[in-house]
Amino acid sequence: MSISANSLIEGLVEELEPVRTLKPKNGLAIVGGLTLFALIAVAATLGVRNNLMIGMAHEMFFLRSGVLLMLGTATAITVVNMARPGVGKLNRGWIWALITAALFPLTAAIMSAIAMPPVEALRPMEGLKCLAVSGIAALAIGTGLTLWLRQGAPTSPERAGWLIGLASGALGAAAYNIHCPFNDIYYVGLWFTIPVILSAVVGRLLVPHLIRW
Repeated sequence: MSISANSLIEGLVEELEPVRTLKPKNGLAIVGGLTLFALIAVAATLGVRNNLMIGMAHEMFFLRSGVLLMLGTATAITVVNMARPGVGKLNRGWIWALITAALFPLTAAIMSAIAMPPVEALRPMEGLKCLAVSGIAALAIGTGLTLWLRQGAPTSPERAGWLIGLASGALGAAAYNIHCPFNDIYYVGLWFTIPVILSAVVGRLLVPHLIRW
């Protein structure tokens, strides 16, 4: 017995279930909440940098905070918009934020080429603490953003992996910045860049397997 096309279509339609539309603002709320949680955790366990406590923070603190938050926010906005493919144009603001953030390591590299910085300026032990704490914060933020995006329909999992890694790495480093007392450009250019790069690489390797549909 043959089945008509209309009957087949009706059968398929009956099996469909409504899907709740993901709202980008909810994704951003998750990212903001996790970033705030990471910042509070850093302040509670490691403390707030001294000059910030007395209201005399160094200008490098504000520059570092602004660049990291700008990169993390711009990238996170692009990620949450990927949950609804085909709606509007892909946000390219994160590219300019990334170029701005690159000025720190680029400046440090140029200055290092002119005159090799002393080991004291790099502070390896403190730098490793920066890397570890920023990485833990980035893991928490990246996990939350990945789980949220998994409910959507991103058409480019590989790009999403890079962007989630960049967003979580920048925001994780921004959370640690509330404690970091060092302002040297060599230190900033090295130890605040590595967490962002590592987080982006980890995001590219892991996230696509978790959100592919």
